[in-house]
Amino acid sequence: MNCNECNLVEANKASGLCDRCEQIEMTKINDVLYLPALGLIISLLVIPWELYHFTQVIFSYLKHGSFLNSYLIGAMGCLLLNFLITLYASWRFFMRKKGIRKVMITYYIFSLLASLYFTVIPTMLYGIQLKFTDLGNVISGIIGVVIWIPYFLLSNRINVVFTK
Repeated sequence: MNCNECNLVEANKASGLCDRCEQIEMTKINDVLYLPALGLIISLLVIPWELYHFTQVIFSYLKHGSFLNSYLIGAMGCLLLNFLITLYASWRFFMRKKGIRKVMITYYIFSLLASLYFTVIPTMLYGIQLKFTDLGNVISGIIGVVIWIPYFLLSNRINVVFTK
């Protein structure tokens, strides 16, 4: 039986691919790495919308003659920094660059800190009740830290995929 991919050489029985095609397949972003890729894509779509919405809130706040407090300034800085970190992490991830471990760890830790900033601080300072979506954001950040940081630290596959 020939290789399922190139049809030139004898295939390995386990995978149906020849050794050369197996090596090529190992360097692709696939299997479990689809989940962090999906998370990065979703973040790249959601964060600009959040920035736009938050900017609208700030302009409305200023329109009524109020001044910006330190929480609002910190929130805008947090959103901008989160967008920049997500943009950089996405670029490194999809270009399969070396050093992705540090970048993704920074991305997951900052995402958790940002979600805590937007949920815990308003609850403590202003007594705002948490919504289900707020809890979902915090849980998502915790899952990112608990599952994906160990994966990026311990997985041998990271060294194979991210080599440029």
